[in-house]
Amino acid sequence: MKLLRRWMPAPIGALLYKELLEAWRDRRALFTAITFALLFPAMITAVTVFMVKVKAENDSRVAVLGGGQVPLLIQQLSGGRLLVDQLDEGDPAQLLAGDYDLVLQVGEDFARDYSAFAMPRLYLYVDGASKDAGRARSQLLERLAPLQQQIVQQRAIARGVAPQLFSPWRIEVRDVSTPSERGQLILASVPALLIMTLFVASLATAVDASAGERERLSLESLLMQPLPAWQVVLAKTLAVASMGWLGGLLAVGALALLIPVMPLAELGIQQSSSLADLVTMGLLLLPLALMVAVVQLLLALGSRSFKDAQMRLSILQVAPLFVLMALDMSQVQLDKPAWQLVPLVGQQQWLKALLVGEAVSLPMLLAGSLVTLLMVGGFVAIGGRALRREALLAAA
Repeated sequence: MKLLRRWMPAPIGALLYKELLEAWRDRRALFTAITFALLFPAMITAVTVFMVKVKAENDSRVAVLGGGQVPLLIQQLSGGRLLVDQLDEGDPAQLLAGDYDLVLQVGEDFARDYSAFAMPRLYLYVDGASKDAGRARSQLLERLAPLQQQIVQQRAIARGVAPQLFSPWRIEVRDVSTPSERGQLILASVPALLIMTLFVASLATAVDASAGERERLSLESLLMQPLPAWQVVLAKTLAVASMGWLGGLLAVGALALLIPVMPLAELGIQQSSSLADLVTMGLLLLPLALMVAVVQLLLALGSRSFKDAQMRLSILQVAPLFVLMALDMSQVQLDKPAWQLVPLVGQQQWLKALLVGEAVSLPMLLAGSLVTLLMVGGFVAIGGRALRREALLAAA
């Protein structure tokens, strides 16, 4: 940090040195930035591993009561992840309370109604409060569908009716998506969490550098120095942004280390981010870290107290996550180039592409980053004018 005082003209160099020194000496702020930056990649990894484990290892147990009437049904259901036990008797409620996810009971008149081309009944008992009941039900119905279609065709042939009359067309679903496109769906939450890391990592520093200094009366003495007010805001913005950017870089690095551990291939996802992509992700977070820092400073300066500033910034740190998730779930088309000029939205789109190894338009990335930096300059000017108001210093 001492190099700053040599490279930058006084007094702005000394001011920036003072702000960075105070920011990086705050162990609580450093702990918060590092903890969240490393925590959410670990959580993403754990969730992905859990999804694969549930998909690959969980079996569904089904008890069939009265299955002796329909041995073909038992044969059709057995196999794969569906474990079928044929029982002569039993109470469905007790079986569901035990080791079974579903109970399928064959009606007493099933054989007679089936021979008469009637509609025999099958009773499916489920426990709606069980988390495994929905998965087991889907597996069972998926197994029953081909057998039901086969029986319908056999009945139609027995009555001299062409089976094609019941199926005027046949739909074949062909997925043309690439592994990278499927990866975008699975990793859709990662860009929003990366952006949220900037807010969380810089929150404590922003509050301390604004409302905290005002309550300690050090802000007033700082403004008495022969410095333009905008330089004070700029120095504090750079100090706060350094903490947020640190959190963003740590999160990107943690993702780079943990993504190879994730079983993405088993989910049909091809992860192909290169070292250049990771470096680009870190660099494009820098303008956004500056904007987050100056917005946090302005909100904290406008608060009435230190606690009020903490409350405001705590609400602010989750707001972008909800906004970005709402845009993802809405019908808004974000593929137009104009959206890449919007802060937060542009960074989200670039991070999504880089995470799955897709190309990013360098001119649009530079243009979007420039728009973000211009907004930072505007906010710094607004903060400079705000610091010249005596009412701001008396807000505490």
